Amino acid sequence: MPGPVIAPTTPLITAYLEHRAFLLRLLTARTGSAAEAEDVVQEMYERLATLPDGGDGVENVPAFLNRMAMNLAFDRQRSGSRAAARDGEWLSANALVDGPEPIAETPSAEEVVGGRQELRLLRDAIDALPPQGKRVFEMHKLQGRPHAEIAASLGISRSAVEKHMAAAMKNLLKRLGRRLE
Repeated sequence: MPGPVIAPTTPLITAYLEHRAFLLRLLTARTGSAAEAEDVVQEMYERLATLPDGGDGVENVPAFLNRMAMNLAFDRQRSGSRAAARDGEWLSANALVDGPEPIAETPSAEEVVGGRQELRLLRDAIDALPPQGKRVFEMHKLQGRPHAEIAASLGISRSAVEKHMAAAMKNLLKRLGRRLE
Protein backbone atom coordinates (compact mmCIF):
# COMPACT_ATOMS: atom_id res chain seq x y z
CA MET A 1 0.00 0.00 0.00
CA PRO A 2 1.56 3.36 -1.00
CA GLY A 3 2.28 6.01 1.61
CA PRO A 4 -0.01 8.94 2.26
CA VAL A 5 -0.26 11.65 -0.38
CA ILE A 6 0.44 15.09 1.04
CA ALA A 7 -1.89 17.71 -0.37
CA PRO A 8 -0.40 21.12 -1.13
CA THR A 9 -1.18 23.34 1.80
CA THR A 10 1.03 26.36 1.31
CA PRO A 11 1.37 28.82 -1.59
CA LEU A 12 4.99 27.72 -2.02
CA ILE A 13 4.11 24.02 -2.30
CA THR A 14 1.32 24.84 -4.74
CA ALA A 15 3.67 26.98 -6.86
CA TYR A 16 6.36 24.30 -6.65
CA LEU A 17 3.94 21.68 -8.01
CA GLU A 18 2.88 24.05 -10.82
CA HIS A 19 6.51 24.85 -11.77
CA ARG A 20 8.02 21.39 -11.15
CA ALA A 21 8.34 20.48 -14.85
CA PHE A 22 10.01 23.83 -15.60
CA LEU A 23 12.37 23.40 -12.64
CA LEU A 24 13.33 19.92 -13.87
CA ARG A 25 14.17 21.29 -17.34
CA LEU A 26 16.12 24.19 -15.85
CA LEU A 27 18.12 21.92 -13.55
CA THR A 28 18.72 19.28 -16.22
CA ALA A 29 20.23 22.00 -18.41
CA ARG A 30 22.27 23.33 -15.46
CA THR A 31 23.57 19.98 -14.19
CA GLY A 32 23.60 17.98 -17.42
CA SER A 33 21.83 15.11 -15.67
CA ALA A 34 18.13 14.37 -15.44
CA ALA A 35 18.76 12.19 -12.37
CA GLU A 36 20.67 14.98 -10.61
CA ALA A 37 17.89 17.43 -11.52
CA GLU A 38 15.29 15.06 -10.06
CA ASP A 39 17.32 14.80 -6.84
CA VAL A 40 17.52 18.59 -6.53
CA VAL A 41 13.78 19.02 -7.21
CA GLN A 42 12.99 16.38 -4.57
CA GLU A 43 15.27 18.12 -2.07
CA MET A 44 13.47 21.38 -2.84
CA TYR A 45 10.12 19.80 -1.98
CA GLU A 46 11.46 18.42 1.29
CA ARG A 47 12.82 21.83 2.27
CA LEU A 48 9.66 23.67 1.23
CA ALA A 49 7.49 21.21 3.15
CA THR A 50 9.43 21.84 6.35
CA LEU A 51 9.48 25.64 6.24
CA PRO A 52 8.11 26.76 9.61
CA ASP A 53 6.04 29.65 8.22
CA GLY A 54 5.17 27.93 4.93
CA GLY A 55 6.96 30.70 3.04
CA ASP A 56 4.32 33.31 3.82
CA GLY A 57 6.82 36.17 3.50
CA VAL A 58 7.93 35.33 -0.06
CA GLU A 59 6.85 38.07 -2.46
CA ASN A 60 7.97 36.65 -5.83
CA VAL A 61 7.36 32.90 -5.54
CA PRO A 62 8.60 31.83 -9.03
CA ALA A 63 11.83 33.79 -8.57
CA PHE A 64 12.25 32.29 -5.10
CA LEU A 65 11.82 28.76 -6.50
CA ASN A 66 14.26 29.38 -9.35
CA ARG A 67 16.88 30.82 -7.00
CA MET A 68 16.39 27.95 -4.55
CA ALA A 69 16.81 25.40 -7.36
CA MET A 70 20.00 27.02 -8.61
CA ASN A 71 21.44 27.35 -5.08
CA LEU A 72 20.75 23.68 -4.31
CA ALA A 73 22.28 22.58 -7.62
CA PHE A 74 25.35 24.73 -6.92
CA ASP A 75 25.67 23.33 -3.38
CA ARG A 76 25.49 19.75 -4.71
CA GLN A 77 28.06 20.52 -7.41
CA ARG A 78 30.40 22.13 -4.88
CA SER A 79 29.97 19.19 -2.52
CA GLY A 80 30.80 16.78 -5.35
CA SER A 81 33.89 18.80 -6.28
CA ARG A 82 35.08 18.77 -2.68
CA ALA A 83 34.57 15.01 -2.45
CA ALA A 84 36.52 14.47 -5.69
CA ALA A 85 39.37 16.69 -4.45
CA ARG A 86 39.38 14.93 -1.08
CA ASP A 87 39.45 11.52 -2.77
CA GLY A 88 42.24 12.65 -5.07
CA GLU A 89 44.31 13.89 -2.12
CA TRP A 90 43.75 10.64 -0.25
CA LEU A 91 44.76 8.59 -3.28
CA SER A 92 47.93 10.60 -3.82
CA ALA A 93 48.83 10.28 -0.14
CA ASN A 94 48.04 6.56 0.19
CA ALA A 95 48.63 4.94 -3.19
CA LEU A 96 51.87 3.52 -4.44
CA VAL A 97 52.91 5.23 -7.66
CA ASP A 98 55.15 3.71 -10.31
CA GLY A 99 55.12 5.90 -13.38
CA PRO A 100 52.00 7.80 -14.40
CA GLU A 101 49.47 5.34 -12.94
CA PRO A 102 48.87 4.53 -9.26
CA ILE A 103 49.31 0.92 -8.26
CA ALA A 104 46.19 -0.49 -6.68
CA GLU A 105 46.73 -2.32 -3.44
CA THR A 106 44.44 -5.30 -3.92
CA PRO A 107 43.44 -7.35 -0.91
CA SER A 108 44.49 -10.97 -0.62
CA ALA A 109 41.98 -13.75 -1.26
CA GLU A 110 41.71 -14.33 2.49
CA GLU A 111 40.89 -10.66 3.08
CA VAL A 112 38.23 -10.75 0.36
CA VAL A 113 36.58 -13.86 1.82
CA GLY A 114 36.76 -12.42 5.35
CA GLY A 115 35.24 -9.15 4.16
CA ARG A 116 32.40 -10.96 2.42
CA GLN A 117 31.71 -13.01 5.54
CA GLU A 118 31.64 -9.86 7.69
CA LEU A 119 29.31 -8.18 5.21
CA ARG A 120 26.97 -11.21 5.25
CA LEU A 121 26.95 -11.17 9.08
CA LEU A 122 26.19 -7.45 9.11
CA ARG A 123 23.38 -7.83 6.55
CA ASP A 124 21.86 -10.70 8.58
CA ALA A 125 22.13 -8.62 11.75
CA ILE A 126 20.39 -5.66 10.05
CA ASP A 127 17.66 -7.95 8.71
CA ALA A 128 17.05 -9.23 12.26
CA LEU A 129 16.27 -5.73 13.59
CA PRO A 130 12.65 -4.84 14.37
CA PRO A 131 10.98 -3.31 11.26
CA GLN A 132 10.92 0.33 12.43
CA GLY A 133 14.45 0.11 13.83
CA LYS A 134 15.68 -1.43 10.59
CA ARG A 135 13.99 1.30 8.53
CA VAL A 136 15.50 4.07 10.69
CA PHE A 137 18.96 2.45 10.66
CA GLU A 138 18.98 2.02 6.88
CA MET A 139 17.75 5.57 6.26
CA HIS A 140 20.43 7.04 8.52
CA LYS A 141 23.45 4.79 8.03
CA LEU A 142 22.97 3.54 4.47
CA GLN A 143 21.21 6.50 2.87
CA GLY A 144 22.96 9.17 4.96
CA ARG A 145 19.77 10.98 5.91
CA PRO A 146 19.78 13.17 9.05
CA HIS A 147 17.61 12.34 12.06
CA ALA A 148 15.26 15.30 11.51
CA GLU A 149 14.58 14.25 7.91
CA ILE A 150 13.94 10.64 8.96
CA ALA A 151 11.55 11.80 11.68
CA ALA A 152 9.59 13.92 9.18
CA SER A 153 9.56 11.12 6.61
CA LEU A 154 8.29 8.48 9.05
CA GLY A 155 5.98 10.76 11.02
CA ILE A 156 7.79 10.17 14.33
CA SER A 157 9.68 12.45 16.69
CA ARG A 158 13.40 13.07 16.39
CA SER A 159 13.75 11.56 19.86
CA ALA A 160 12.11 8.36 18.59
CA VAL A 161 14.58 8.25 15.70
CA GLU A 162 17.47 8.61 18.16
CA LYS A 163 16.05 5.83 20.34
CA HIS A 164 15.60 3.53 17.34
CA MET A 165 19.19 4.23 16.26
CA ALA A 166 20.57 3.55 19.75
CA ALA A 167 18.63 0.29 20.02
CA ALA A 168 19.67 -0.76 16.50
CA MET A 169 23.35 -0.05 17.18
CA LYS A 170 23.20 -1.93 20.47
CA ASN A 171 21.52 -4.92 18.79
CA LEU A 172 23.99 -4.92 15.91
CA LEU A 173 27.03 -4.71 18.17
CA LYS A 174 25.65 -7.47 20.37
CA ARG A 175 24.85 -9.72 17.44
CA LEU A 176 28.22 -9.13 15.83
CA GLY A 177 29.97 -10.06 19.08
CA ARG A 178 31.46 -6.70 19.92
CA ARG A 179 31.14 -4.84 23.22
CA LEU A 180 30.05 -1.26 23.59
CA GLU A 181 33.02 0.81 24.64
